[in-house]
Amino acid sequence: MSKNVALIAASGAVVNIKVHEDNYEPQPYEIEVTNAAWIGGDFVGGYFYPPQPFLSWTRSEGEWIAPEPKPDGDYFWNEAAQEWQPADV
Repeated sequence: MSKNVALIAASGAVVNIKVHEDNYEPQPYEIEVTNAAWIGGDFVGGYFYPPQPFLSWTRSEGEWIAPEPKPDGDYFWNEAAQEWQPADV
């Protein structure tokens, strides 16, 4: 068995992810990955985050949150307009 370990910079940025033997003990600057982690993402408040999708989005409990809830259906976020727009536009 093996485990994934993320190398974390002082800023919280995920710098690298390595696979180690199951008996490997992570160093103080490493975190064992139990769900998902992204190189270029962050480790903040006990959660791994992928890179920020848009500047206006904020993070909360492991996910990025848009300024407005996404409507039901096929929509995409328009950062310039700060709104969800139908995907067929």
